[in-house]
Amino acid sequence: MIKIILKKNIKNLGLKNEIKIVKFGYAINYLIPKNYAVIATKLEIKKNNEIIKQKKKIIDKINKNIEKLKKLNIIFKVKTKKNGIIYGTITKKDIINKLKENNIKINKNNILLKKKIRRIGNYKIIIKYLKYKSIYIKINVLNN
Repeated sequence: MIKIILKKNIKNLGLKNEIKIVKFGYAINYLIPKNYAVIATKLEIKKNNEIIKQKKKIIDKINKNIEKLKKLNIIFKVKTKKNGIIYGTITKKDIINKLKENNIKINKNNILLKKKIRRIGNYKIIIKYLKYKSIYIKINVLNN
């Protein structure tokens, strides 16, 4: 038996960065040559622990941003025509600038708009973090 660190998620074995004990032949003949794992030396374990710490910091930062976003209500005051249609549209860039005013930094690729915002009213947009975290935030568009 040999101790290894997984570099990728492997079905029926474990997730990336997990330390596992497997049969010697399985590790040497399959996992290591295909770059699915490395032998768990002291140096590799130390590197792996640092990677896990960095990921935890990123996830903690994302969770703090999500908590801020849950409490946030974004208001846009815009000029409109008589029928409630605004001049221009509210874009991802406008949303990012409003979030920056509240000390939240987000990449424009993280914002998912189902349709363009062209009328006054209330809207919900999705902000996506990583693969598994997303949140709806409220946007109110009001007549100036």
